[in-house]
Amino acid sequence: MKILLVVITIFFVSGCTDQSHVTSSEPSITDLADAYFFRVIEAHPEYAYYADVPLETHAEFSSNSLSSIKLWETFEDSLFTEIKKIDEAHLISRKDKITYWFLYEDLESSIEMRVCHRHLWNVDPESSWLGIWLAVAQVQPLGTEELRNQALARWNLLPQAIETEIENLKLGMSLGYTMPKVIVSKVMDQMTTLLECDIDNSPFMVPALRDDDQDFYLQWQTLVSQKILPAVEDYHAFLRDEYYSSARENVSILDLPHGEQCYQAYIRKFTSTNKTGTEIYELGQEIVARNKAEIEILGQELYGIDNFSEIISQINNNPSNFFKTGQEILETNERLMAKAKNECSHWFSTLPASDVTIKPYQPHETGSGAYEQASGPKPAYYRINLSHPEKQQKGSNEVLTFHEAYPGHHVQIALEKEIKDLHPIVKLMSFTSYVEGWARYCEQLAEEMELYESKSALISRRAWPSRGMVVDPGIHLMGWTRQQAVDYMTESGMNEDVAQNLYFRSIATPAQLTSYDVGGEEIKALRRLAEEELGSKFDIKIFHEKILSNGAVPLNPLRVIMLEWIDSEEKSF
Repeated sequence: MKILLVVITIFFVSGCTDQSHVTSSEPSITDLADAYFFRVIEAHPEYAYYADVPLETHAEFSSNSLSSIKLWETFEDSLFTEIKKIDEAHLISRKDKITYWFLYEDLESSIEMRVCHRHLWNVDPESSWLGIWLAVAQVQPLGTEELRNQALARWNLLPQAIETEIENLKLGMSLGYTMPKVIVSKVMDQMTTLLECDIDNSPFMVPALRDDDQDFYLQWQTLVSQKILPAVEDYHAFLRDEYYSSARENVSILDLPHGEQCYQAYIRKFTSTNKTGTEIYELGQEIVARNKAEIEILGQELYGIDNFSEIISQINNNPSNFFKTGQEILETNERLMAKAKNECSHWFSTLPASDVTIKPYQPHETGSGAYEQASGPKPAYYRINLSHPEKQQKGSNEVLTFHEAYPGHHVQIALEKEIKDLHPIVKLMSFTSYVEGWARYCEQLAEEMELYESKSALISRRAWPSRGMVVDPGIHLMGWTRQQAVDYMTESGMNEDVAQNLYFRSIATPAQLTSYDVGGEEIKALRRLAEEELGSKFDIKIFHEKILSNGAVPLNPLRVIMLEWIDSEEKSF
């Protein structure tokens, strides 16, 4: 691998080109993508598990040191300089075009994100170092003496990584980069739960539990008890004794240095567009207003009520709309998934060869529901929360199931893993507005497929969408209070606990909530356009095939792909 990187570096310096791809004055997009691919796997080997890329060794992990971060940024800059030399019009093959779109968008948005200095304030209950390491614990290869030794070598790196994380946060504090107190409190609670676990039940023990060697179990137990957990305790003590008092009171990202630029960079990162926060906020308000009007018509048909608030109240105050036990939640989701999978065969020309398995959240985890893609031997999981069933609406649960599993995330992501004719960098990248946009579109598609069983689901699937486009910039740009944000979300009928979790997510990961409907509205618009242009020739299976056949592309290229398809279909009449 390192030899190949040297060859690629020489390619950059010499200006050699691949004549089969580009003109003589331009670099080869394939060579640039190769350079990126191998550098990512070298610098971030854990990414390989989610891209199904084989590794030579499983003993290394991403470095969070400032010198490693700077080295990566220098590499990005050199690659971006080269890709800007390519004239997109010179790219002929589908593979080259998609490779270019992926790489250009990823590099440019990553470079824009530097203004945020996220590594200096990454205290996050969902996506900081803890979540990444515990995810790798689920897939760390084991089963042989060599693999066990590699696992031990890798996980001996974790205490130092935690120490480096503390140093990064200290630097952030000195420069004015901190996470808000409300998020820090959640992370401290998360750490408390972890540290209170009996050693044999600690999430850090998962690799040892996945192997049947008793000596390895004892070695791993020693590593966790004597090195990893003490490092976690140090991190927890640092947050409690030093960091919390310096953390931000104001939750808006504008409170950070260069906050406005940072929020715009987050929007670019998550939507793959250059929309402004204000534009997203105003568009979201327009769509929410249209949805509320549609709900009032539906409410009249279903309940004889045409007032939005009264319709939502009708749903919230009807005990039959809520679950009674966690077991009922589990059994309902299993049935809905099986039903949806069967019906998908009438709407898709191809479905994933792999399946998705329900996996409830563990006590140390938080969330209302999520999809975890398969990696190596680990299957795809649909994560659900079995706690407080009396607060979980059946209709909202149906919407979530079709969003996360069939026909939503699982269909898109599992099919993407099966694509064979694209450059492997597409396995390392995905654009949130496409991924979440597809899942949002599938909430509407599920109604067309007649999957919803609860009347309240027909209301719920319209009541929440596009509110994320309003509440996220509301928090960061418009000065919304926590109560304003939660009230705006619960007005849609959302459980208050879920609304609180989304509020926290908007603070910790700005603009992510906007990606769902920025992407969803684009896919819906492309379908309307295809139906209008193709008329009776429109085939929903082919539409879905075209949307899904190129990986999780940025939104602008997605439109180019679909317009080319519509044009070719029209010419074939």
